[in-house]
Amino acid sequence: MSLSHPDFELYDNVGRTSEQISAHRGNRPTTDDLHRWAARDAQQFTDALTIEDAGQSVIAWSLQLYRARTTAEFQAVATAVLGDEHSALSELHQFLETAAEWCERNHEPKIAERYRRHAEQLSELGDQLSYVTDDHLADTYRRTPPSTPAQPTSGPTATSPPPAAPARRPSR
Repeated sequence: MSLSHPDFELYDNVGRTSEQISAHRGNRPTTDDLHRWAARDAQQFTDALTIEDAGQSVIAWSLQLYRARTTAEFQAVATAVLGDEHSALSELHQFLETAAEWCERNHEPKIAERYRRHAEQLSELGDQLSYVTDDHLADTYRRTPPSTPAQPTSGPTATSPPPAAPARRPSR
């Protein structure tokens, strides 16, 4: 049996991965072969896309976490990435749902079901992360005395006095 793609190469075992050796024995392409073929076949379509930039917005939000000085600022960033509505997580969920719909339209129901399952798992992860952010806020605001401002810091402020040293007993 011969594979239809012209760049499928028969592999010798020198320097090859176990996947490549197994693929050769089974006369089938490796995962890398499949990705390379798909990239070449979609070249005209992908030239118009900014695929390299797809994750850049999340990277920018990650960098914003370094700038956050308070729990409230941290939560603003976390909500933008993890929250409901138009967060990065909900957009990724929508992407997986759309991928499932595409697979269904193209008569690939098993693959569509896998995308839907992962979308559901992502939704469950989003719920769990929501609990973490809620707990984070609750812990921070419960620690804050009522007389302090509404935006507690996540750590000691620069104007906070150093903690008092424990009293020592005189030595004998």
